Amino acid sequence: MRAIIACSVALAFFAAGAIEPAIAGHGKKKSVKRRAAARLQRTQEGKRLAMDLLSSQASPTLQQLAGLRDSAATNVLDGDDAEEVAREDDVQVDIATIRALWMAYLDGEELPSGLSQRKVMDFVMEWLGRPYRFGGSSADGIDCSAFMQALFRACAGALLPRTAQEQFAYGQPIERAEELRFGDLIFFHTRSHAWVSHVGIYLGDNLFAHASSRYGVTISSLESTYYRKRFLGGRRLTLADLQHLALRSEAR
Repeated sequence: MRAIIACSVALAFFAAGAIEPAIAGHGKKKSVKRRAAARLQRTQEGKRLAMDLLSSQASPTLQQLAGLRDSAATNVLDGDDAEEVAREDDVQVDIATIRALWMAYLDGEELPSGLSQRKVMDFVMEWLGRPYRFGGSSADGIDCSAFMQALFRACAGALLPRTAQEQFAYGQPIERAEELRFGDLIFFHTRSHAWVSHVGIYLGDNLFAHASSRYGVTISSLESTYYRKRFLGGRRLTLADLQHLALRSEAR
């Protein structure tokens, strides 16, 4: 089964490379930044093609291994570490701050991606306090990547992949916290088994919503020692990204 998945991914990467537009210019010296951007585009397109191939043609067992089916949720290892959060999450966000943030976006504008600030904040407020469950994907218990799945499906009709690692492949990279904008996905390295193992959505003012293993669905601060040390970067989903993910949602 692993060989079949590897073959599917290899074919998708090959296809992505074949369809990528040629980089303009024939000069001998091309900038490192330009080549890196081209490699990133090939990588992201390859991952998307691979996931689409698995979604549409793979057997249920292969889809479970790829994290595309909720019945495999017990194998999903996303989330922060409750004990480490207890020791290092030293910036607490009070309910007054959360309510003020919510009120600020009640008449918020629609983002260039088409994501509505008001819908996102309404969804977050509705889910605040819901319990965390490792591998969970329902209101009775949910983990971080499943919470992002639920949010984007409700607010944009778009189906994100099941794990934080897979979600990390979508959107435009945002490396610095000060460059984040409302609606950006933000990622963390919180567990040794995977480089990307926790995800949330940025709300502004260094605050983000996520499903925490210690607090359940909550709003936390990027100024917290725990999250600041483990912050990997953000991903800004474009209108094209959400349209692509909406097609995946319709296919399911």
